[in-house]
Amino acid sequence: MKPFWQRRLLVPALVVLALNVAAYFGYTLPRAAQERTMAARAVVLREQVAQERARVEGLRLRARTIDANAVDVGRFYGALGRKESLLKIQEDIVGVARQVGLTLGSRSYANAAVKGSDSLARFRITMPISGSYRQVASFLQRIESLRHFVTVDSISIREDSDAGRSNRTTSLNVALSVYFVDSEPRDGD
Repeated sequence: MKPFWQRRLLVPALVVLALNVAAYFGYTLPRAAQERTMAARAVVLREQVAQERARVEGLRLRARTIDANAVDVGRFYGALGRKESLLKIQEDIVGVARQVGLTLGSRSYANAAVKGSDSLARFRITMPISGSYRQVASFLQRIESLRHFVTVDSISIREDSDAGRSNRTTSLNVALSVYFVDSEPRDGD
């Protein structure tokens, strides 16, 4: 037979054990599962926050690019002349070529509207020039620094050698474009 104190403590020990098992299955186990679910959800939410931050940064970069483009467009339109200034621009281009010592051929001109713009037009100048490489490079550098908005559209290069290497010249066919504000009404408007 068991001692008295062991018989008396058996029932309360079993009750405490049953309460512990009930507490484990009723509170501890669901709470642990809930914490694991919340931890997994927190990881997912952190990833979503990181993705949203990257998206917001991309949008900020796009907004800065749009702002910079707007400034550039404003500067572009501010640098444009009127159609009346084309003669002065042509004289400046020819003057630059003569200043650097280039030989000019006969020039051709074309005027066209710029697609997508109601008031912007393009005046294209094609001019054959001949001279040394240094003269050609100086001409192109000076064209870029004119106060008028002039672009170099294309350059066709052909090297001629007349009498050996000492008399080498470079012949170019340079196509330049001058953009200007055209206030004349267009056909089809």
